[in-house]
Amino acid sequence: MTHQNVVTTAQGLIRGVSKDGYISYIGIPYASSNGTGRFKRAGLAPFWTGIREANDPHCTASSPVDKCLQLDVYTLTTPKEQPWPVLVWVKGGSGFYHPGQLVRRGIILVTVRHRMGPLGFLCSHEEQIPGNAGVKDVILALRWVRDNIVAFRGNPDNVVLAGESFGAAIVETIMLSPMSQGLFHGAIMQSGTVLSPWAFNYNPKSRVNALMTAFNNKEFPTTLLETSLEDLVEKSKDLDMPYFPFGICVERSFKKEERLLAEPPYDLMSDGKVIGVPLIIGYNNNEGYIFATMLKLANVIRRLTTDMMFLLPMELEDMGARQLNQTRDRIKDIYFKNGNFNLASIIEYHSDAYFINHVHRSARLHSSSSHYPVYYYQFSHSGDTGVEPENGIDKIGAAHSDELAFLFSENGLTLSGDDGKVQDKLVTLWTNFVKHLNPTPDKSDSARWESLDYHAPRLLNIGMDIEMMDFPRTAAMDMWNKVYEKYYTRERNKAK
Repeated sequence: MTHQNVVTTAQGLIRGVSKDGYISYIGIPYASSNGTGRFKRAGLAPFWTGIREANDPHCTASSPVDKCLQLDVYTLTTPKEQPWPVLVWVKGGSGFYHPGQLVRRGIILVTVRHRMGPLGFLCSHEEQIPGNAGVKDVILALRWVRDNIVAFRGNPDNVVLAGESFGAAIVETIMLSPMSQGLFHGAIMQSGTVLSPWAFNYNPKSRVNALMTAFNNKEFPTTLLETSLEDLVEKSKDLDMPYFPFGICVERSFKKEERLLAEPPYDLMSDGKVIGVPLIIGYNNNEGYIFATMLKLANVIRRLTTDMMFLLPMELEDMGARQLNQTRDRIKDIYFKNGNFNLASIIEYHSDAYFINHVHRSARLHSSSSHYPVYYYQFSHSGDTGVEPENGIDKIGAAHSDELAFLFSENGLTLSGDDGKVQDKLVTLWTNFVKHLNPTPDKSDSARWESLDYHAPRLLNIGMDIEMMDFPRTAAMDMWNKVYEKYYTRERNKAK
């Protein structure tokens, strides 16, 4: 039996598979659920004898816990130098992130599975269901990387943590937790933040109560601990809740459970309680296009002519009547001036309301609370890959998740034409950051990425041309900032 591509980890031997210039080590356990409980922080990684072969465990919301406590490591077949810098990518879902483009630039890529859905994010404030299990999984994976990446010729002192959408919210949460001190040295947050109401639950108890109602109020927490995973996931999907049924939460303190968050993220960030590291953070300029099909089918233009407030994010519906009217007038003035209701303006509204206003707030808070550089970006390229254009609705710019098709292109292929040029620029910026904690380390580079100034926000526009520019949506962000400052205050007061 050949020992080619066999690596010795702390748990045992694992064999990688060579393909297309890199080696894949798939399905490495970084923790186990052995005796800890389906909702609690996982335990030590298992040991094995012999050589473990690559095996994709396919983690979904209804998968057994141990299927999700696994990661993949991708390295170059012919190393040029060592130790290599490491990018740890937090999976936002069960999709595959092809490593080819990134690894071939001379970095190690680690993709981390974690518990999702109720197993990962049900939060009850009871010891058996303390909350945030999915985020704690990622922290255990980072500890595994610290202890084992040397075996793959990686550098444990040069680790960048990254994610997109909900994965970005997990990355930011880890930046706010003392559990993760010293485990990473840079971070990348793409189109997501824990400040987004779709990522963080101020009132997780209401969601537990709704789930128990779906179980006909049987004994708590025994029902949730013993019911089948399939039944748990199906009943969670059927809950009438905004956004995801469950999210990140503030935990109570328990003796036998590490506490991820003791305060709400906005409070922690406002007080500067952040693990300071260099940070790339940004958004796609047409995030809301991801909703184009849904908005078209819902006949929103017709509804807007009689009731504009049905578009308001659900967490804002309990503001007072006076503020509600003021917010409606400001939204109308910014997005629908002179009654100009069309799908393009509605999509722009969704981009700001659900994504960009939260990312912008997060970027400025990081910039004001840390002496480390914050590299702010807008990805604006509308190419032939990513989210498919909806018939009858022009796609101008980049929709939510479009940049992933450039970083993790299908089969690791180099794209052609303008898409190929943008892909090369984007991959270069990201891998430069992993290597140097600076996306444009060459000071002679004409398109040098300046760090964010909290008082006068500028960002790097990434499209066919790469250039620094003033933040383009100041008026809208000022309005959303005022609205959400009051939202955070209301939620903080409710929690007291």
